[in-house]
Amino acid sequence: MSQPADEQPERDEHFGILLDRLIRLKKHGDGTPYTVAQVAAEVEVSKSHLYGLINGANEPSLRLAQMLATYFDVELEYFGTSKRAREIQGQYALLAKLSTQGVRDVALRASDLSPDALSTVRAFIDFQASRQAGAE
Repeated sequence: MSQPADEQPERDEHFGILLDRLIRLKKHGDGTPYTVAQVAAEVEVSKSHLYGLINGANEPSLRLAQMLATYFDVELEYFGTSKRAREIQGQYALLAKLSTQGVRDVALRASDLSPDALSTVRAFIDFQASRQAGAE
């Protein structure tokens, strides 16, 4: 399933951005968030190396990228630069946007609206977004 252009990453994001997104988005089975220290310990790398990856100071080996993909239960291609990789990354970027509390609340409340009311809400959001873009 292809994502609309506005949900695609604008450029290839470096490994650290993608890794940081996984650490922030993924949760354990009990709902608790991951921590850098915990991920480092469980994939058997130092915290400083993992922070270096996140900050872009270090590049991962293929083996480490595979271990992290397996650990977070994502396709290895998530860390790539292909068209398919950008689609996967776009899905996670959208999930990151949707996971913010305010956006999630709006989406949940909007799901109860009639089609006409939802259309009005979308038009208002578009209007506000265009005003904000014009102010920047």
